[in-house]
Formats: sequence, C-alpha cells, structure tokens
Amino acid sequence: MGKRPAEEVVDGNQAYLKRQKITASVNAAPADEICSARQLRKLLAFDQNAAQSKHGIQTLKKFLDSFGDPEDANAHRISILREYLESQNSTNDEDKAESFLPDITQTWSFASQSNDDSLLSAVPAVLALLFRTISTIFEFTEYGMKLGRTLLLKRQQELIARGLTANKSKEFVISPVLRLLKELSIFDGGVFAKQVFRTRDKTFKGLARNLGLRYTGDGVEDPKKPSVRTNALRLVLSSIKFLPVEAKRELLNQREIVSALIKDIRDDPPFMARDVLETLKSHVLLDTKLPRDAKVKLVNASSLGRIAMLYRYDQPDDDPTTEKKAVDEVAHEFLVLACTSPDVGLMSRQSGFYPRGIDPDDIHGVDSDESFIDLGLDSIEWMDKYTEKVPVRNTILSDFIQNLRPWSSSKQSELLLSILKSAPELFADYYFGKKDFSFDPKLTSTWMGYSAFIFSSLQLPLPDYFGHRERYARLPPPPAVVLESILPQPLSQKVLTRCLTQPHNSLVTFFAIRILSIAMSKLAKALEMYQEAANGPGSSLWTQAADRLADQFCKRCPHIKEVIIAYRRMTSTDLMQREAVTKLLVLYFEVVPRIALDAKFGVSAALADCLKAMDDTTLDPQDRALRVMELENVFRFAQFSPGMRWFGKAEGLSISPFMAMLKLSAEAPADLPLLKLKTVLLSVVEETQILQNQTTICALDTFILRLRELDVSAHSSATYNFLDDCISRCAAKPVKYIFALEEICAEIHKSEGIQSAVSLLSLAIIEQWPFMVKSAQDVELKETATFIARYLAASIKIHEDKRVIKNLIQKLAAETPENSAARHTLDQTRRLVDSIEVPDAKKIPLRFTAKPETNTISEIEKSKILSSLNPEPGNEVEDHNALTKWTTKEVDEVIDGGYATSLIMLLSSNVLGIRKEAATNISKFAAKLKESSFDEKDQIWLLLSELVETAKQVIDQEPLSTFISAFASHALSVLNDPLHCMYPKINKFLTSGPTWTLDKIPLMFKILDESPSLDDAHYMEMGWLLAYMLVGLRTQADMAIYRKRHVFEKLFSIYNSTYLAPGLRDKILKIIFRAMSIEGGSTTLITRFSAMTWLQAQVSLGAGMPLKVLLETMLESCDQQRVKNWSKGASLGAIKVDTLSF
Repeated sequence: MGKRPAEEVVDGNQAYLKRQKITASVNAAPADEICSARQLRKLLAFDQNAAQSKHGIQTLKKFLDSFGDPEDANAHRISILREYLESQNSTNDEDKAESFLPDITQTWSFASQSNDDSLLSAVPAVLALLFRTISTIFEFTEYGMKLGRTLLLKRQQELIARGLTANKSKEFVISPVLRLLKELSIFDGGVFAKQVFRTRDKTFKGLARNLGLRYTGDGVEDPKKPSVRTNALRLVLSSIKFLPVEAKRELLNQREIVSALIKDIRDDPPFMARDVLETLKSHVLLDTKLPRDAKVKLVNASSLGRIAMLYRYDQPDDDPTTEKKAVDEVAHEFLVLACTSPDVGLMSRQSGFYPRGIDPDDIHGVDSDESFIDLGLDSIEWMDKYTEKVPVRNTILSDFIQNLRPWSSSKQSELLLSILKSAPELFADYYFGKKDFSFDPKLTSTWMGYSAFIFSSLQLPLPDYFGHRERYARLPPPPAVVLESILPQPLSQKVLTRCLTQPHNSLVTFFAIRILSIAMSKLAKALEMYQEAANGPGSSLWTQAADRLADQFCKRCPHIKEVIIAYRRMTSTDLMQREAVTKLLVLYFEVVPRIALDAKFGVSAALADCLKAMDDTTLDPQDRALRVMELENVFRFAQFSPGMRWFGKAEGLSISPFMAMLKLSAEAPADLPLLKLKTVLLSVVEETQILQNQTTICALDTFILRLRELDVSAHSSATYNFLDDCISRCAAKPVKYIFALEEICAEIHKSEGIQSAVSLLSLAIIEQWPFMVKSAQDVELKETATFIARYLAASIKIHEDKRVIKNLIQKLAAETPENSAARHTLDQTRRLVDSIEVPDAKKIPLRFTAKPETNTISEIEKSKILSSLNPEPGNEVEDHNALTKWTTKEVDEVIDGGYATSLIMLLSSNVLGIRKEAATNISKFAAKLKESSFDEKDQIWLLLSELVETAKQVIDQEPLSTFISAFASHALSVLNDPLHCMYPKINKFLTSGPTWTLDKIPLMFKILDESPSLDDAHYMEMGWLLAYMLVGLRTQADMAIYRKRHVFEKLFSIYNSTYLAPGLRDKILKIIFRAMSIEGGSTTLITRFSAMTWLQAQVSLGAGMPLKVLLETMLESCDQQRVKNWSKGASLGAIKVDTLSF
C-alpha cells in the first residue's frame, strides 16, 4: 500500500499516529453501589477502555462521598475499604519500591499517555478524596503512609508535574492535582510535607503560574468550587504549616512563589484572604525558631503594600451569618505585628534619633584640650548634617510607610502611628519624605484627616534616652532629627500662621492651636531630657544642643502675636477654642519665653472679661467647666506679666483677681483640684507673705478648705469682700503686720526675737474686724464670724503658735457685742480644734536629681539575662533511645527526624558502652543509606564514614571531643540541603582526607579568614560556625582545645566588628557564658585571655546590661585567690563596683 498524499491528511498529527482501534461509543453508565471489596477491585482493575476506567473511578468517588453519612452507617463501608486497601500492595520493578493501589496509578499513567484530560482530572481527584477519607479513620494511617510513599515515587511525580503544567485553560486538570498535593502535605500532621517540598522540581512545578490563575466568574468565588489559585494557596499554606524550620526557610526563599502568594490577595475571596494572613501570622511571624532573614523574604516593601490594599477590601463575605473578623481587620493585625515587633517581624534594632552610621559615644576629637579652642557642637561633623534626609536602619519600613494614606483610613493611621512609636528613627524620615504634601489650610476631608494624624503622631512619647540603649549617650542627637518629632517640616511657620489667621474658619484655627500646644508640651519634655543628660559626660554639648533645638523650634513656630490676635478674634461663645488658645499662650511663656516677650498682651482686661463671664448663672455645667479651665489658664498667663495687679479690683468686679483665684479653687471639686492654679496661688503667697509656710500642713490649703465650707448665698459675698479687703491690706503693707506680730509675741513670750508661725492674714483680720462689726448686718456678721472661728481653730490644729492665736481670738471677741450670735460663735473657737478637718501634710515637690548610680543588678534582671545566655537544656541531654528507634524508620525519617543527629552526639558520651554502640549503629545506618535511593546519600555516607573512622581512634579510651560531634551533626543538616551556604565548604572538607584532626576545630579558620562560598553569605557562615561551637563546648577537654586554638581571641575580635550582623553578638556571649559554666573556665578566661579587661572596656563603652552580668558572673565563679595573685593583689570587689557604675 502506497503512502497517502499530503493533501489527504486533514490534521497534521494524523501523520504520526497509529490507526485507532474502532470501538463502539458507550454512554457513561451510572456509578454502582459498592457492596464488597471484591466488587471494588473488579471495577478499579486497569482497563484500556477509558469509559470503563472512568466508570470505576466515579464509583469509587461515590463510595468515598458516602462516608459523610452518620457514623453508625459507616461501619460496613469501613470494612469494605479496609479489605480493599489490604489487597492493594504490589512491587514496581523500575523503582524497586513497594507500590500501593497499582490499578489506579496505572490508570493515571494510561490517561497521561492517551491524553485523556477527563481521566487525568478524575484520578487525582479521587486520590485526594481517598486521602481525606483515610485521614478521618485512625486505624487507616498505615494505608495513608503507603499511598503517600507511592505518590512520591518517580513515575507518579512525573504525572503530578504534567497535571500542574497543563494549559491554563484546563483548570479542571490542574486543581485536582493541587488538592491531592495539599492532602498529601497535611496527612498525619504533615509527615509527608518535607518530602513533597524536597521533590519541588516536580510537585511545585508551575506553582508560581498556578497562583496567578484567579477566579474569573461572576460574583464571589464559592468555597466548594475553588479556583486554581485557591487550591494552590491551600497547598502553599499547608506546606508553611507543617514544614520544619529549615525547609520552611528554603520555601520562603522561593521568590516567585512568595511573590505570587501575596500578589493577588486583594482579589481573593474573603475566606481565602483571611486564611492566608492568619497562616502567615501564626506560622511565619510568630514562629520563634524561624530566623528573621527568612521572615523578611515574606514581609518586604512590595508584599506589605499589597496587604495594605486590603484596607479598601470590599468583597462581600460568603457567610454573613457567621461572626468572623473583617478582612481589613485581619490585615491590620498582621501589618501591626509585622511592622512593630523586632522579634517576629521585619523591624531592625535601631537607635532612635541617632541616624544609622554614627556612634553617639565616640567623642574622639570632641573633647578639646586646653591648648585648643572649644568649638562645642560645631566640632561634631554630623550634628547639622541631617536637615533634608536621614539614613535609617529600617529601610523596608521607610519605603512602606511613604505609601500609606493615614488621612483616608483610620486603620492606616493607627498602623503608621504604631510603626513610628516602635521605630522612632522613622519619624524624621517620614516627614522629610512628605515635603510635597501641602498643609495649606483648606477645610477638606484630606486636610482634616492629615491634621488628625499629625496631632496623633505628635502625641507619641519621645524614646527613652533618645533611643540609645540604657543610658544617655555622650553626644546628643542631631537637633534637626529631634525637631521633626516635635514640629515636623510640613508645619512651617508660614503654614501655621495662615491657619491662625483664618477669620471665617474656626476649625482650621482650632487644629493649629491644638497642634502647637502638643508641640510645645513635647518640646518641654525634650528639654527636660536634655537637662537630665547634661548631668553626665559631655554636659556642655547637651546644653548647647538644647539651646539649638529651642532656636530651631522658635524659627518654625508662629509668633505669639498671631496667637494673641486669634484669641481676641474669638467670640465669647467659642468656649473650647478660648480654653485651647489660653493654654497655648501659657505654654509660650513656660517653654519658649524668648519669643513670648515679643508682643504685649493686656492680661488684666482679659482676666476681667473671664471673671465677669463666670458670674453668668445661665451657664450649663459643661460650659462652666470650660470657663473655669480658660480662667485657670488666664491666671497662669497673668503670673508671667510683671505689671499684674493681683489685689486691685477691676471695674465691674466685686473682688480682686487673687480672691477670685481662691474662690475658684474652693469651688473646684475635691477629687479634681486645680493644681496649676494652686501653683500660681503659692507663688503669689510666697511673694507677699500673706500666709505662713513654716508648718508641715500648708496654710493655703487650710484657708481654701475653710472657703469651701462657706454656704453659697447672698451673705457669703460679704465674707468674701471682707477677706478680700484684709488680704489686699496685708499684701500692700506686710511690714506693718510683721511688726504687730512681733509685739504680740514679745508680750506673750516675755522675750524678743522669738519667731512664731502665725499668718499675717490673721492679724489683718483682727485689725479690720471692728469695722466689719460696725457696718455689717447681723446675719452677715455671724457668717463671717463662723468662718473666722473655723479658720483660727484650724490654724491652731496645723500647729501655728497656739498662744498667739488664743490672744487674737480674745481680741476678736472683745470687739464683738456680748449677746450677739457672732460673739457666741467666736467664744466657741477653741472647742472646734479637735473636730475641725485639716488637709494632709504638704508634699515636698520632687525636683530633678541625677539618677543614682547603682553598683548592683536586680536579681530579676540578672536571672532574665542569664536565662537568655544559657543555651537550651535539650542540647545537653543524650537520647539513648535513638540507638534502637532508628532501625524502624525509613532513611529520610532517620535524617529528618533527628535520630542520626542523636546517634552522632552519643559518640561524646561518658559511658564507653554507649560510645561503642553509637559507632556501630552509625556504621549500620551508613550502609543502609548507601543502598537507598535518598538524594544526598553519597555526601552523607561520606560524612558518617569519616566520622566513624575518626571516632575509632579515641572512643575506647575517652569520649570524642564534643565539638567534633557537634560539627558532624550540624554538617548533616547542611548536606541534606544543597542550597545551604555551607554546602560547598563542607563537601570540600570531606574530600580533603579520610579522618579529621582531633585537636582542630573544623572549618573555623576557613570561615573566619577566607571569603564565603556565596556572595553576601559571610555572616550566615559565621552564624553556622558559632552555633556548632556553642554546642561543642561542654567539657574541660573541649575548653582546653578552645584555648589551644585561640578561639576566644577570635571571638573578642569579631564582637568588636562594626558591621557584625544582628544576632551574632548574642551567640558570642552565649559561648563565653558556656565557657564560664565549665569548671575553671572563668579563671582561664581571665588569666589566659584577659576577658575581665575586655568586658570592662565593653561596659565602659556602653555595651549594655548583658556584659555587666557576664562580668559579675565571671568574678563570682572564678578562683578568687588565683585571680588576685595574677592581678598582683587587685581587689575583685573594687573592679566589680567600678565596672557596674558605668
């Protein structure tokens, strides 16, 4: 038969295909009811008839779906399934491994060869359902393990890879494979998760692409019919949940997968968006074993920005009846945790207001010699450098926060405030980047939202010690950086002046006033901190920096005359604004008096207006409270006015301003006293000497307490007028009453020169009482007499001169008509002394004093530091069970499960029998490994063989050095991970010889002195080295080798490196502490390595509390006599005290 001409070939593929066997087309038959395992085996037997195979798969699916019925109906089905699974073992000659469910896997292979997409979809779908069913039945775990191992065979991996890489349009083929992999990963607590990930070249093939195949239908995605992306997400999330730390770290290093994981999260359905964020939060951010560098791969600037888009998430929830957190709320919690926690997120340790790259304790060249001119702050090169841009350590957060919109979302505002509070270094960086954002007064929603955010950000507290560890640094932070956290650049003088001069927009003015008030208060706190720091080293520099900060603040804030104009423009009904602006005026005088004196303000007129407004009886309680606060502020403002007439009555007022203050204090609630007003009163009283200040109980408080007892009636005004007149006379001529008091004391005590604790006001009352008797009505006289009697009785009780007060009472009674009610009241004065109430003893206000230096560390703090330095006790325990348990495990389980590591560490056991048994078992495992199909078997076999040969040299006489065992155990995990940074160096080391030198620390000098195998991996290699050196230091013999190989000199040198990666210093301190815990270790460190001198130097440079604890522990645990002889008689106690005082 000749060839067919080309024109007869309709489809090009026909030229390469054999002639198809003609079979009658059969419609899909309905699924059968399964009654026995034999029937199930018959239906699932391999058949090249695709229709028959599909019928068997559909029947199995229907059978497995029926397991969702009530439990009592499942007993028969479980027995059928058990019998079927028991009969499904076979052997795959190609892989030389046991195969499970051979008929189904062969059907899957046939579907792949025949390009039958429907069968390619049905087989993995039913296998996923079978896995899910087996997972619910505890006794079926064995079958699940067999099925999992079968799916991880090479042939099944290829089938999985084909399904994952199917055409994008064939979602029905891709999704079942993803579901199968997800069920495989989560089976039995993730027992196969690591193996699935290890074969990621097949099982994760095309995963990044599949993560981008979103739901394209109308409405919201149905959870029961998930899209390809949803199934892919579930696979990735299940891997993250169940993978061990090292594998999880490697997964997060897969940039394409991690990027695709977050890229389209804004379009995910609510149930999936919540699951993604909650899983990443629980199993990545909160995973304490996962290193920070792996977490940063997930939470970078782009991923944070995509998650922040969920603040505008608007898809409806799939089940509104169920109470679940909103997606934007879950996203907010995730972002706050990721951005604000140094331990679980991407935030780096930072130094507050000290920019990256400067050392605030480096005063070299700053302390001037007497022969040179002291340039002060001008001698510090970087002090005035950071006015436009500031380098920060948290560069990812710096980029992220610039894209947030705090004015449009309250949650974004909360997030940004949390970040600024946790990382104060970003304060200046953020506002430097917002120069183009105009703050010109426009009453729009954006302007109001931004104003509210700025106000909230200014309320954030200043970091302790301006962010420098546990004390103030020797050099102050750059004033420009500090100023940005007090009054940022968007709030320029021009902008704030425009806000204050808005005649028809009171809300804008109010915002400006409130912002200025909080900025003034924050500046006052900053200047107080500068004053505290000035009591230590570099005092002149801190003082100069405080002056420079105040100067720069004055140049940015508006002139006080603009605030005064704004106050005068306000109407009497703008109570809240009037209170705010008067508070701001007070702050001008208290914080920046240098510019407060530039304008004149008639405080007397303002005070008179406020006092008249207080007489308005129609005010409701809330308005009256605002009036009281305004009046208090005006009184405080008047204190700074040198021409203030405290005792002169203004036109239209019945009492003087001072008496008005007393009355206001008396009317204030007892639980809410006007403390700031009381400060003004005390100042005036001390200046005029109206009331004595010699007793422990304050005479002013006693006087106010008596005023509080006055009844609010028309007659009380007469008492106020009388007292106001007495106070005014006493303040005008105090000398007159001082002489009068001296005469009375001389008369009573029969001697001169005795100073009695008596208030001059009491003498003024005695002098003016006769005039009151002549002019007042009987009711007014009685009420005033009652007040005087109680006041004098209280004066006796607070320990004023009792004999003088009795004399004054007699004089009062003599000037009062005998049968009057007032006379009777005055006669009862002395009987009131025992029952009358007086205030508590006055508390002496605490002025700032330098914090006393302490020579001891609190026990709580010390125990906390020691617990962090002490490695986990699990590293010390020998696992003898590993000698027998490994024999029942697969090769991969022995390596991944830690059994091999435990066997290796047993070579350093103190028991001879244990050491020999461990060596024998390692040799047996190496032989089993050599015959297995494990991917990295050759390198690991070489490691174990060399270890055994090395151990045989010494284990009959003594334990193998712990650092040798620790090196081998850590190298095992490296060889199991070809992408590890140490993989090249370990392999090179293994090929250098059949045995290892027993008195050399493997790879120490290779890592520390040579370039890394991979770019930028030097500190990762160093971290690996320090980790195994910590585990390898356990005995005195180990300590001797460390001493011989100069380990501690290397560690001390590395510790002082400026560019050392985070976390490495902590590992070095742990090694030092471990050495101190070995008998004689502290003495060796002191006498052989001068560790005591090194620690003293580090503490003096401000290294922190952990090094102080190390030094104290070292001095306590060393051989005191030997160290004393070595140091030529130096006192260890004196050294300890001197060092801890830094």
